[in-house]
Amino acid sequence: MSDAKSSRRSKPTVRRDLYQEVTDKLIAAIEAGTAPWQRPWQDVAAAGVPMNGSSSRPYNGVNALLLMMTAQAEGYSDNRWFTFKQANAMGAKVRKGSKSTPVYFFKMLDAKGREVPGDGTAPREGQGGTTDSPRQIPFLTEYRVFHATQLEGLAPLPQPERPWTPLQAVQQLVERLQPDIRYGGNRAFYAPGPGRDFIQLPPEGAFASAEEFAGTLAHELGHWTGAEHRLNRKFGVWGTEAYMQEELRAEIFSACLCAELGVATPMDNHAAHVGAWLKKLREDKYEVFRAAKDARRMVDFVMGRGGAPVIAAPASDSAPAMLSANLCPKAVASGVEGLLLSARKAARRGTAVRRHGFVPVSEALAEHAAPGPSTGGTQH
Repeated sequence: MSDAKSSRRSKPTVRRDLYQEVTDKLIAAIEAGTAPWQRPWQDVAAAGVPMNGSSSRPYNGVNALLLMMTAQAEGYSDNRWFTFKQANAMGAKVRKGSKSTPVYFFKMLDAKGREVPGDGTAPREGQGGTTDSPRQIPFLTEYRVFHATQLEGLAPLPQPERPWTPLQAVQQLVERLQPDIRYGGNRAFYAPGPGRDFIQLPPEGAFASAEEFAGTLAHELGHWTGAEHRLNRKFGVWGTEAYMQEELRAEIFSACLCAELGVATPMDNHAAHVGAWLKKLREDKYEVFRAAKDARRMVDFVMGRGGAPVIAAPASDSAPAMLSANLCPKAVASGVEGLLLSARKAARRGTAVRRHGFVPVSEALAEHAAPGPSTGGTQH
């Protein structure tokens, strides 16, 4: 009997590899076509970025991706998540039989295994990022959370009336950043490098709706942040590892930015990238953590957070806005028709191929021209 007890006590414990678990979840989603950038996210866009319901802090990095995937799969429209203790502290109870969802954070440990201060998000080089001190060791930990709809006794999420539509937020964002956006061709891409640094978009008729335009532009804005004088990322030619790494970051960025602004992302053809993404993720279980961290920096940059430059909005007559009633403040939507008329007259005089500000897509958006092929963002 004692030998049996001793045997049970000495049985080795299998250590979980949380990095691999997270990577495997994303691989499975990509293979199934359900990654955040592989399907329209109307429900998630309406709810916004997943957030901790107790602290109101948004989740980011891999947690934002994983929670958005869960929300879409379950049809959740509320973006609040709670730990078991947080739910109890708010007087709510987890419904019997509810299944929790894992989220992941880094604890920073010193050489002796003692926890030291850290931001909980950034592992060191070789494990998804860097730390200020080489003596700090990142230790990935798992927590369990429940969605708001899995709780009883929780007040519903307030839905205040917004004076600005989500697409108006996109308009303001681009007017503030003032990227160089050009018309022409049948592809959407960002052209990096000296003397270039512009976003190319197809003509107006290629977009079926304002949402499709905004989602495509959001993807290319992600690439735009990688210029040397912005966030300084490496760009590569088609088929290279650098190219696929950049595409993965832009896709995660687009999904997170659109969720934050409330814009549904458009369907796209990602078949050309799927094989390369899967190959990279299978070879490197830390890549998704690096990509999600970079995507977070990209979102913070365009939103003007964390020291990113916030460019003042130009004067109203210096940059054209997206001229559609859906993109303007509700209070002034009645005045849009006059602007549309002016835009149409200008379009007849010749196609504007270069703008500093938002590219006008008035004809496609106002008259709902026949949609062309979906034009997903690509980076050259």
